[in-house]
Amino acid sequence: MKKNTLLLLILIFTISCNLSNDCGECFTPPRQFNFDFVDKDTEENLFVNDTFDKDAVTVFDENDEDVNFQMVFYNEKYILSIAEIGWNTEPKTYTIKLSDDVLIVFELDMSTVSSDCCTYFEVENFTLQTYEHTESPTTGIIQVKI
Repeated sequence: MKKNTLLLLILIFTISCNLSNDCGECFTPPRQFNFDFVDKDTEENLFVNDTFDKDAVTVFDENDEDVNFQMVFYNEKYILSIAEIGWNTEPKTYTIKLSDDVLIVFELDMSTVSSDCCTYFEVENFTLQTYEHTESPTTGIIQVKI
């Protein structure tokens, strides 16, 4: 009888320990990087006013490899959206070519963080060279003034 009681107590303790440590898993993918290119004086979108041709835009990394992106029409503006670059946790340099004369170069360093049973991505460093920029705290859209 003592053996059965001891075995039952060990079994209950083992199960309760496993349950208390199992908080479930969650995973949040990296954010998209969305750019709104505007005139520095008027803040008019440079695709809407035909300064740049949205079909001529290219995006590439420091190895001259193409980076997938989309041009999205949002709030009466064309926004350049790059979804895949946040997965890379090595520091990288990217170039957005709006025309032969206008190149937007930025550096991105991401990290993977695990906390409270969740894994997510954080931006360690985002540096946009040459042009003034601001990021909307509500939409996350990076407005680049050219």
